[in-house]
Amino acid sequence: MRVNLCLTLAVLLIVSAVLQQRAFAQHGSNPLGRNLQFVQFTSKALTGNLIGDSPVREFAVLLPPSYYRNQQTRFPAVYVLHGLGKRIDGHMQNVPMFVEMFDAMRQKKLKEMILVSVDGSTIFGGSYYANSPTIGNFEEYVVQEIVSRVDSLYRTQPSRESRAVASFSMGGYGAIKLGMKHSDIFSQVGSLSGSPLSIRYRKTIYRSALLNHRKPTSVKELVDEITYESNWSLAAAYAKAAAFSPNPKKPPLYLDLPFEKASRDEDDPVWQRWWDDDPLALVARYFKNLRTLSLIYIDHGDDETTLGTEDFIRELVRYGVGYTYSIFRGDHVDNLNLRFLRMFRALALAWTPE
Repeated sequence: MRVNLCLTLAVLLIVSAVLQQRAFAQHGSNPLGRNLQFVQFTSKALTGNLIGDSPVREFAVLLPPSYYRNQQTRFPAVYVLHGLGKRIDGHMQNVPMFVEMFDAMRQKKLKEMILVSVDGSTIFGGSYYANSPTIGNFEEYVVQEIVSRVDSLYRTQPSRESRAVASFSMGGYGAIKLGMKHSDIFSQVGSLSGSPLSIRYRKTIYRSALLNHRKPTSVKELVDEITYESNWSLAAAYAKAAAFSPNPKKPPLYLDLPFEKASRDEDDPVWQRWWDDDPLALVARYFKNLRTLSLIYIDHGDDETTLGTEDFIRELVRYGVGYTYSIFRGDHVDNLNLRFLRMFRALALAWTPE
């Protein structure tokens, strides 16, 4: 098995060398021409992940309408993460929204900015943008590799004051954590229904899904039998375990699951690892960083009850961290593009044209 993995990695390195020579890969169905570009590269941060996901990644870049007319103008950039569920090419989830935002910029309904859609997908359906030997170091991949590439390839305003990280669901969760941990890179954070911002509301859900659960014996069995369509909670639990409780000594999935023994429910050590990596739990550690952010934008629906958003907001208040908070009428995915537009407008208020 190790020989096959080495051969696979060797092939990936050869493929990635070819891909790097053609830095820009245009998709055939691209509706915006050169204003929507797709950049491929080989991530050092993701190379060697234990699960065998490809380190060759692509991100999508939306360039504003005037980008090619005003050759001297530089633009602020928003790094847009994506939600849970996609096992490959997660960045493509944001492309339809990018098309709508491009039209909003063209109609002067939104200030011009560069939007970057980051691929945070894994064979488990999502990375939570965390560093893990099982899936690779996604935090490093976003903050160090992608930001530096975008700044080198495009006319960004390459400073934290003109750089934001934002998105929806798992992406909103990732934006909050990356923003609080890397306030030297980002000055603004946006989270639309960040999922979850306090994991304690998911304990019963994950315990019910995992208790007496028969674990898959291979990656293929995981993909075939634990699908997001048939059992979202169970599939999400595996994605979280790969991100927050990796175990390099436990092939073939290289992870530990909580609640495998009912008697350990109250003090389950794996659950405690998940809890320690929770956005709510991290506020006490990073509140000084959070106070330096020029905007923390948070929304959620009035029908969403397991995100822990209210608890997270109360923790921000406790530590004197400012925020903008919006509750909309609806559930997780309702009016999503309108919410993106509102969030981008809020981010743009802090930017001054260069």
